[in-house]
Amino acid sequence: MFFKYISLIGLFFAISACDSELDIQPEQSLSPEVTFSNEAGAQAALLGAYSATQSLDAFGGLAIVINDYMADNVRFVGSFPTLQELNNYVTIASNGSIQTMWAAHYFAILAANAVIDNVPAVVDPGFTDAERKQLIGEAKFIRALTYFQMVNLWGQPYQVSNGNTPGVPLLLTAGALVGDIVKPARNTVAEVYAQVEKDLTEALPDVLNNFSAADQTRGRATKGAVNALLSRVSLYKGDWAKASQYADAILTGNSLYALASDFTFYDANTSEDIFSIQMTATDNSRTGSGGLGGYHLPAARGGRGDAPMSASIIAAYGAGDKRFTSLSSTGVDATTVSSTFTNKYKDGATNADNAPILRVTEMVLNKAEALVKSTNSVNAEAITLVNRLRTRAGLAPFEAAQFADAAALLSAILNERRLELAFEGHRRMDLLRNGLPLRTAGAGVGISGPGDPKVILPIPTREIDLGAALPQNAGY
Repeated sequence: MFFKYISLIGLFFAISACDSELDIQPEQSLSPEVTFSNEAGAQAALLGAYSATQSLDAFGGLAIVINDYMADNVRFVGSFPTLQELNNYVTIASNGSIQTMWAAHYFAILAANAVIDNVPAVVDPGFTDAERKQLIGEAKFIRALTYFQMVNLWGQPYQVSNGNTPGVPLLLTAGALVGDIVKPARNTVAEVYAQVEKDLTEALPDVLNNFSAADQTRGRATKGAVNALLSRVSLYKGDWAKASQYADAILTGNSLYALASDFTFYDANTSEDIFSIQMTATDNSRTGSGGLGGYHLPAARGGRGDAPMSASIIAAYGAGDKRFTSLSSTGVDATTVSSTFTNKYKDGATNADNAPILRVTEMVLNKAEALVKSTNSVNAEAITLVNRLRTRAGLAPFEAAQFADAAALLSAILNERRLELAFEGHRRMDLLRNGLPLRTAGAGVGISGPGDPKVILPIPTREIDLGAALPQNAGY
């Protein structure tokens, strides 16, 4: 894998994901000396890093969608061969969609690195130390978020060999000169997790609590966003005390965040939202297919009808569950069959739906799961937490007597997690980190558990062919 370390701010990439080849074209480049000549340039550079996360191949579409259709929440019926490979557990290393996702993630990482590297040296008397630390903290959040998604896509869950399996290369500088070339090796999953935690804990004291505008409070790195991501990282790693502690930073005594009373909060930047990738019809990586709505909506509503709900998740909703009745509708899928689709995303044409990355509901579920696992009991507080979600969904609350042991309660919590966070990119890792297979029917049965080759993505062939010291994932 060759990485040309280029000043990424002011460098715009045209990335095509609709064919099998990656097309990256540098159209304009500004030197670090020009970009970071004052505070305004530094602020613009940070916004450029946020913009990179909007890519439909990073957080704006595919990387989120595949976490559901590699598992059991959707039926992928689309025509894209590269996505059919993933759905059918026959992925090959030359898969063009995977190459494009790999590039999009590193583009966001290198954009964040440029801010981290260059902001300290900006010569501007009006640029205070606190403002510099804030920008660097936000960039570290972006880098941590992106690396965490990457290591979960290209690496086995932490529970496999306690993280001592291949992860992804950690690139922690932007580089000084156009043409700098490196051949980084793969870091372990544990090393990537450690860097993610380091970035987040360093960012926490320096980022703001909130901004004056709702789209910035919910769309930029705040203390709430950092705490929420730390809760998720801790849960995935198996650190139950920290998962609960960081969730409490959202759930206890924090007036900025509150569990929504209904399901109208999607794409609205409400107190339910902790951090979302902000998208509008005129501010996203591209229009057309590839966004969340494009996959999840039928053609009559502007989408492609590629990813209707699976029979499995439809059956998992209880009678009268508002998470189904309020958030689903029927339409014709990509094969012209009448199917059920999620209503979480409204725009299938211009990709204007925000991508929900962190929200209060997840923190409720994180803490409930952590409590059960840390106490190995039918934990009363965990039941109370989950009942907040069931009440909102119009369902009867759980009672302790319903559960024979901690395992039974944990199973119920994971089911609530599935129903609450469906189609938001959680299902694949929620199964794998709990030692469960992604599929119990159809393609993938018997080969879709933690440690199996096809539950993670291959390192793109192109990166290996270019001469990098990157061992391929087993099975590819």
